[in-house]
Amino acid sequence: MSNAAQRDVGGRSPLLFIFLTVFIDLLGFGIVIPLLPIYSTAYEASETELGVLFACFSGMQFLFAPMWGRLSDRIGRKPVLVGGLIGTALAYLAFGYSDEVARFLFGPEAAPRQILYVLFASRMLAGFFGANISTANAYIADVTTPENRTKGLGLVGAAFGLGFTLGPALGGELARYSIHAPGLAAAGLSLAAALFGWLKLPEPARRGGSRAYGGEQLRHALSDSRIGGVLLLSFLFVTAFAGFESMFILFGLANFPSYFGMETAIEQATMAQKMAAAPYAGRYLFVVGIISAIIQGGLIRRIAPRFGETRLVVAGPALLGLGLAIVGLAPSFAWVIVGCVVMPFGFGLSNPSVSSLLSRAAPADEQGAFLGMQQSVASLARMVGPLLAGLVFSLQGSRAPFLVSALVLALGTFVGLWYHRTHAASFAARAQA
Repeated sequence: MSNAAQRDVGGRSPLLFIFLTVFIDLLGFGIVIPLLPIYSTAYEASETELGVLFACFSGMQFLFAPMWGRLSDRIGRKPVLVGGLIGTALAYLAFGYSDEVARFLFGPEAAPRQILYVLFASRMLAGFFGANISTANAYIADVTTPENRTKGLGLVGAAFGLGFTLGPALGGELARYSIHAPGLAAAGLSLAAALFGWLKLPEPARRGGSRAYGGEQLRHALSDSRIGGVLLLSFLFVTAFAGFESMFILFGLANFPSYFGMETAIEQATMAQKMAAAPYAGRYLFVVGIISAIIQGGLIRRIAPRFGETRLVVAGPALLGLGLAIVGLAPSFAWVIVGCVVMPFGFGLSNPSVSSLLSRAAPADEQGAFLGMQQSVASLARMVGPLLAGLVFSLQGSRAPFLVSALVLALGTFVGLWYHRTHAASFAARAQA
């Protein structure tokens, strides 16, 4: 793509098209989240199986994000982005109409467990095709200079956060009209994003694509501390934040029940009590998501040039860990709100900075592969975080997961400080070259 195309496509920057495409994709993903507990209960899933139903999406992203990234290095970003959205739409249709799909596959008398199998398959397919989000980051790396990369990647982070935040709220409202409506809406949005991307998204200049296999790139990441360091940072802060999200409802019911729709504290919540508290938690998490999106979409473009990404990967984990500690130690719900306001500043500073540093450290013809590796690491963290938080909750009580997550971020802060002291000068020298 020419320099003119990079600056102006149809009168607008291609960054805007990536923002809208990722936003619509993640909005569709978030829409179906409120239905998972409802479907799993209706189709006789245990709480363990419900956890696996949530985790299988991230599990597929963990396995296949590097593959999509390498494929986009070879055949182009646009086909992978658009093809992934079409596949995601089919997965959402299978989710929304899982009972009809089960009857087609197993006969008109399909058992609830057979419908549950279709749900698992649809979530795994959605995770498989949704693993191409790393290609959006690679697209940004292709069309931005190193100095502006954090700004561009911040837009992707903002789109991700807004879609993930608004999606569950929209899904809850649609479910009031029809059990099929959220899945149908998610499929429609994904198809709209695919059409939008196909018609309006230009293909950036192709760099030839590396022929290295995943194992070689993994060895490269382990041997290059500029790459391995940011992957470790990504794993630590996503693990901590995912643990917070998974335990927030249980924490609220145990410590501040009146703010989660209950009259008395509940240590062992039933599914019905969790469902009743979910709208309250959703409103609080909505605030977290909006603040994070504002930071990644706007504030980061002013902060990054002034302080540099290597400083931000020190400040980000420190602020996120401080917010988690405030929530875990909160004597009143007002302090919980304070912690929830501090946290997105940390996440919003860390996320685009880590992606930018990884892009700048990776070989030019392997951007998709290494950003796919980061997506894979983040998906692994979204599985490890809730499992670790749940184990700590059962052993030490409702406040402990947030304090342990704060300790994880303390480690992340030290890793970020080491990274800044070790590599800030080399990044600055490359930028001037």
